[in-house]
Amino acid sequence: MKAEFEMNDLGNLSYFLGIEFTRSKEGILMHQRKYSNDVLKRFNMEHCNLASTPMKTSSMITASEVGTKSIDKTLYRQIIGCLRYICNTRPDIAYSVGVVSRFMESPKRANLLDAKIILRYVKGTINLGILLPAGSSL
Repeated sequence: MKAEFEMNDLGNLSYFLGIEFTRSKEGILMHQRKYSNDVLKRFNMEHCNLASTPMKTSSMITASEVGTKSIDKTLYRQIIGCLRYICNTRPDIAYSVGVVSRFMESPKRANLLDAKIILRYVKGTINLGILLPAGSSL
């Protein structure tokens, strides 16, 4: 390809579009540690308490919560957008983010609290990512 197109070798990939790549003898770890820390800082959650699970079991909105106070749609959508991007390297939060994404049209305070639980879980598991094993064939 170098003969046909002008290109430069930039070396090993280490950071691309907010996704970090760390090489080890086990393989390549894809993670978003820096991006996740930036998101936590953006939403003032960098010093929050940690959560052991990304979602509480009773997080679906109930009929009694329909009348609760509405919140800022823009803030809620920004949080959900950031969480959806973190899902690229964190499939463990994909279901929880999908659940809170259902309420982007008219989010309530309970929905914001559910999204913040996911952020607290991300804070507690910030070192997780996807390991691409060395020597695996696709």
